Amino acid sequence: MESPKYTRTRDRSTSDPGPRHSRKVEPSDLVGNWVNTDKETPGISRLVLTKIDGTLTDRVFGGYRAEPCDWGEVKTSIYSIGVDSLRAVGFKAYYDFQFMETVLAAYLNKRILVVDSYNVFKDESGRARYFWRDHFHQ
Repeated sequence: MESPKYTRTRDRSTSDPGPRHSRKVEPSDLVGNWVNTDKETPGISRLVLTKIDGTLTDRVFGGYRAEPCDWGEVKTSIYSIGVDSLRAVGFKAYYDFQFMETVLAAYLNKRILVVDSYNVFKDESGRARYFWRDHFHQ
């Protein structure tokens, strides 16, 4: 059986076929200082998204104490709305804290940045994996 070239109609390009690996998605719509809409959040209080050499980096600040916890800066994987679009509407970022791994999956919904956090503990503490969603504005 031959492997499929797409799994749904959205996966098909409407432009000329050919190599697209050199086409880069433009992250400018995501760049900026994003603040949680919930000032009392126990989750992420702020994200700083920066474009460096065409790549989007993410710096997260956790909101669990008086002084937010800086998660550090990581490179992200950026995503467009479709295979023929070069405008970024979302990103994915990975953090490894040794005791826990966190994957952030984010997307723009109008002028709100929605960030889903998937968290897995690696420290044998018995804590369950968990999901958290936060909403941000500029």
